[in-house]
Amino acid sequence: MEEIKQFFIKIGRADVDENMRNLVSDNIIDSLDVMNLINEIEKHYNKTLDSDFMRPMHFESFESIKQMISKAFDL
Repeated sequence: MEEIKQFFIKIGRADVDENMRNLVSDNIIDSLDVMNLINEIEKHYNKTLDSDFMRPMHFESFESIKQMISKAFDL
């Protein structure tokens, strides 16, 4: 989860933590934050994220982001 926290810090959203849920649904993060997260994830893994994984449901919590990364990059 520390890796995901670092992604949020890099996009200027250090206020978001692993205990928060419904990040997109509750407008804690917006579409620009999601795009910035995708950019950081792609840079970190040096791979492009398939568009199937670029859905709001994958960015609702640290856990959902972690699961999405595992599936997207076969980790």
